[in-house]
Amino acid sequence: MLNSNGFEDNQRRNTEQRRAMIKQWAEYVRTHDDSEWSRQQNQLIDSQLQSANALAAAGNTGLVRFTAARDQLRN
Repeated sequence: MLNSNGFEDNQRRNTEQRRAMIKQWAEYVRTHDDSEWSRQQNQLIDSQLQSANALAAAGNTGLVRFTAARDQLRN
């Protein structure tokens, strides 16, 4: 378990990482054609929807079952 200083350090690192990713994505969008990054986003979203639909079809909609099934798909 983290103490309050460890928790704050962890939160700060997470915030810094998120900001760095936002800056990186903004730079990518500025320097690449709209159709290129739009196609990539569509592929990502479509794959997430396919995974969610497959889990729901298998009855893995409860949080615990969903997480276990998701983790199996990742491995």
